[in-house]
Amino acid sequence: MRRFTIFVILLIAIFALFPLYTHFKVIAAPIPPGVYLGGLALSDLKDVAEIRTHLEGLYDQPIAIYFDETRLPLLPQDVDFQVDVEQMVQEAAQYLDGPTFVDIAMREALGFPQKRRDVPVRFTLDIDKLRAWLTSVAAAQNHPPSPLRGLPPALAWDGGAAAMPDAPTGFVGAYTEDWRWQPGRPGQTLDVEASIPPIVAALTSETKREAQLVLQEEAPAPPTLVDLQRVLNEYTADFPGFAALYIQDLSTGEEAAVDADVSFSGMSTLKIAIVTAVMEKLAHGISADDPDSEHVGQLIDYALGESNNYAANQLLTWLGDGNIGAGVRHLTDFMHSLGFVSTYMQSGYDVDVQLPQIPTPGNQRTDWNTNPDTNLQSTPAEMGRLLVAIYQCTQGQGLLIEYYGATLTPDECETILFYMSHDEFQEMLWAGLPDSHNAWIVHKHGFAYESHSDVALIWGPTGPYVVSFFVYRSGWMDWATSNSRMKGVSRAAWRFFAFRQQELNLAAPAAPLLAPPLGYAALKEYIPVASTGGK
Repeated sequence: MRRFTIFVILLIAIFALFPLYTHFKVIAAPIPPGVYLGGLALSDLKDVAEIRTHLEGLYDQPIAIYFDETRLPLLPQDVDFQVDVEQMVQEAAQYLDGPTFVDIAMREALGFPQKRRDVPVRFTLDIDKLRAWLTSVAAAQNHPPSPLRGLPPALAWDGGAAAMPDAPTGFVGAYTEDWRWQPGRPGQTLDVEASIPPIVAALTSETKREAQLVLQEEAPAPPTLVDLQRVLNEYTADFPGFAALYIQDLSTGEEAAVDADVSFSGMSTLKIAIVTAVMEKLAHGISADDPDSEHVGQLIDYALGESNNYAANQLLTWLGDGNIGAGVRHLTDFMHSLGFVSTYMQSGYDVDVQLPQIPTPGNQRTDWNTNPDTNLQSTPAEMGRLLVAIYQCTQGQGLLIEYYGATLTPDECETILFYMSHDEFQEMLWAGLPDSHNAWIVHKHGFAYESHSDVALIWGPTGPYVVSFFVYRSGWMDWATSNSRMKGVSRAAWRFFAFRQQELNLAAPAAPLLAPPLGYAALKEYIPVASTGGK
């Protein structure tokens, strides 16, 4: 009897609540409380057309697509994106039946918070149009790695602003600031297929309407002398005249060259070649207790350290066994035997007679003409490579050892570098080095009316390298212009090798200390330099 009574009471309760349940089901349609369409609470909207207007108004808005940091708008209409409102409303209707709706109704009746139930955005789009749009983005935005950048120093007139109305015509200015090298940026290639899901997610999001495209990155190439050559080509392009240079990294053999095969007046830099030919001819180098070789050593010291033209002519005379004409022919043949076919001498220094020019690859070019001295000529590349060969000879290898290994020893090549350390002119390439007074450098500079030059062996952040830099200006090569550009090129090279040392984690070998030959007789007290250990 008790069970029957409980059953009757429950049946009466159900029949009493059924009209309320049915009425709530009607007013809850089409979207019950707690049901979200695409993340939006739209249960207050009772008309499907109104729901469609609301959803389409939101999802028809453009989305922001990012290729790295580049913002690209995408209109949903461009890929035929449409929200399937009917499908979403139909899925929401499943919650108007069964135990789920009872739970919704009871929570609503008792004032309890609704349990959240989500209906995802249902949509259609033309995937082929989306792929085509991504392909067009890839064509416009894909890019290879960018090269290393060199930011040159500011050039200023008398330390002031870069452009001054009272600056002389064609004046480049004084070297005032340092070079900076910046690594290249990675290359980026759009992954079309991998980028589709994030775009779809943005198209179907009510709040996060942006997407980052998936990119495949290619790291920039490690720094090479190709980068240095490119930057220095740009840096010297506006020189008021003509500038040419040659650089070699002796640790790797890489070269950088800007018009380096153009002939210039030989100037005093050609004395490096004279001394090399002399050392090759000396039987035992600058020997002790050998008056002839000691005298030759003093002439070399004058020629390289003091840049003395008379001493250089005496060396040429010694090369020719007392005849300077035979000496210049000996020098020319010596250089040609090494492959330096644009280097020659027809006379000594300071002669009044200009002989007809000997045709060479360097002076027969039609693009540049530096009005070279017809009696003595060379090129930045040949003088640079000769200094490279002298250093390599000190290591028992290279061009000089290959051709003259029987008559030219590593010690004799070191003797050449030792005497070059006595060139005390600390401007031009030397002055461009950081902490120049403590820098390891041997060099030989040269001057003519229209041309200046400097050829240097430098021990840098990654080891030894050679710089050979020549400049020309018709009529007169002024000192301030050439010196500032010499310093700039020298500093650019040093900073490049410092950057490469950092990027590649390289360790420079210890710099050698140049010792005097056994027969050395000092002409004077030279300034202390790093290449000889401060002696």
